[in-house]
Amino acid sequence: MREVAQRAFAAEFNDATHTFRESDDDRAPVYALLPTGAKANRVFIVGTLTETTDVGSDDEYWQGRIVDPTGTVFVYAGQYQPDAAGMLRETEPPVFVAVVGKPRTYETDDGTVNVSLRPEHLTIVDEPTRNRWVTETATRTLERIEQFDDETNEYAQLAHEQYGDTVEQYRQGVITAVESLDAAPADAPTDTTTVSAANASEIVDDDGPGSTTSIGETSAAGDHEPTDQDNSPESDDARDDFDAGEFESER
Repeated sequence: MREVAQRAFAAEFNDATHTFRESDDDRAPVYALLPTGAKANRVFIVGTLTETTDVGSDDEYWQGRIVDPTGTVFVYAGQYQPDAAGMLRETEPPVFVAVVGKPRTYETDDGTVNVSLRPEHLTIVDEPTRNRWVTETATRTLERIEQFDDETNEYAQLAHEQYGDTVEQYRQGVITAVESLDAAPADAPTDTTTVSAANASEIVDDDGPGSTTSIGETSAAGDHEPTDQDNSPESDDARDDFDAGEFESER
């Protein structure tokens, strides 16, 4: 059965450095552990594709840089992801895109673990779709944060062990993301019915929402390198046609 794609902002996704399997079977799916306490075999992200680069040596191997209001996610696609690779090759940034893919980690020589996404589906979307993703991802993130101290939540307990007890930075990220919509021009189409910056702020301490990052800005990110694991087939890949509405409706 195909795993549900988790929604996460870039800031949290890039911190999801711990991966695990739930069985000893070599074919068992690999999960990334989100710091707010959820497992993710597949992740759904919408943002601005700002840059594409062929980083392959012998064969084409495309890197895409996707920006959301909290940071940058890197995606890599090669011969085993021909549709995604073709889109990265042919698309002229900047453009809004939706991507569903598998989290991948890469450890640098200095021990830093970078997180990237190997796309299963990658498609161009419009601004209202991006805005709906922001509001829905904000809601999902807040739901995970509210359940973070639940002792019956095994993935939250694992996140406590792997990343520590603080998730307030991701609550601040929610506010940053929603405020980026509130700051949009009056004639820009937005959908903020799910969560607003005002009601998100009610859950935060009185320290204030912190700095705001616009959709066009990028956060500092370490260098990412493609790995053999990124550019190889995998038994649990989903090959269904992408439908953004499918993921919009998942609860």
